[in-house]
Amino acid sequence: MQSWTLITGLLLALACCTSADINGQSGYMDVGSFARVGTTKFKGSKLDVFEIDGVRVAEPRVAFQSSCSALKFSRVYMKYQLTLSVRIDANTLRSRKGSSKKVGRVSIIGLNVKADQGLSSRQSGLSVMARVKNSGRRADLIFLCSSFRRCRYLRDELVSNPSDIGRALQFEAFGRVGSSPVRFGGRSSANLPRLRCNRHRWIVFQRRVDGSLSFAQNWDSYVKGFGNPSSNYWMGLDRLSEMTKTGEKNGYALTSRCRLRIEAQSLKGKKYKAEFRMFQVLGPEQQYRLRVGQQVGRSALGNGFLYHKEKRFSTFDRDHDSYRHSCSRRFGYGGWWYGSCHHVNLNGAYTTDRKITHNPTYNSFAVNGKYVPMRRTLMKFKCY
Repeated sequence: MQSWTLITGLLLALACCTSADINGQSGYMDVGSFARVGTTKFKGSKLDVFEIDGVRVAEPRVAFQSSCSALKFSRVYMKYQLTLSVRIDANTLRSRKGSSKKVGRVSIIGLNVKADQGLSSRQSGLSVMARVKNSGRRADLIFLCSSFRRCRYLRDELVSNPSDIGRALQFEAFGRVGSSPVRFGGRSSANLPRLRCNRHRWIVFQRRVDGSLSFAQNWDSYVKGFGNPSSNYWMGLDRLSEMTKTGEKNGYALTSRCRLRIEAQSLKGKKYKAEFRMFQVLGPEQQYRLRVGQQVGRSALGNGFLYHKEKRFSTFDRDHDSYRHSCSRRFGYGGWWYGSCHHVNLNGAYTTDRKITHNPTYNSFAVNGKYVPMRRTLMKFKCY
């Protein structure tokens, strides 16, 4: 059973987060209303034991796992997302030989999360939610950030100071003991171990697999993004700029620590690829200008793409190219980093006509002086 519990944002003005009343939690009885009959130890944690409806149960133990996911953009919540794995140990008591007291089974349904003011002040605008899964045995702790940079800062803090984050969070489990709906009091998790975060995952920002989605989109669509990440897709210039943004040191912009890879396959099945050591898309004030560094090796695709270095982005309704007319309007109405006009045009019109061997209007790039249409294209990046 899976259950989502949404937590209020961790705002600077708040002393701590408070849990939203979701999934009928108001109908759950606080465990404090039952008799506390002792304590037990389980994997280094001291847990209170209660008697509920004639059976003994221990409060659940929540423990972080050692892995966290790569940062990604959540299209559901329209925020950047970092996910940690959490284990829930709900049945920590065992029946004692000769004891007349029964041991009850706790079924976890949901998990609330609270954070102290210290984490709120360091991570303004952060929100947290827990998704319980595996029949209450595990949960995903999901941090939602207002920007990619804030999530990256949180991830770095988790890696370098895991105990600080662990101490800042408290968990409140709720579920059932027999037929009784019970809410357990808030408690800290077991120690947060040193995390192994997937920091260098390739992130796809452009993909074409067929002609079912037109890339003849206007400026606003290219800025916001369109399509499906697992099919035909354009991430969006705003998010692309945010995720490849550089910081500053002593008033000077740092070099982008992102890498670019491009893959393509022609209608005849021939594959091409290119990779660049540096990649960045600047902000809207520079019309999302493209920056790329040195090519890894040499390829026809990479050589052609270098032409677009330092070019501004253009669409059919927003022209920033150096051609006296609109490159987008002339060559397929797709958005691209046109100059005057292109050597690579991966957002051009899509064709399945194998007889076309030279036409710059289509999703193509120049191979031996001819613009060869592509069946599939993929553009992705990763940052260090």
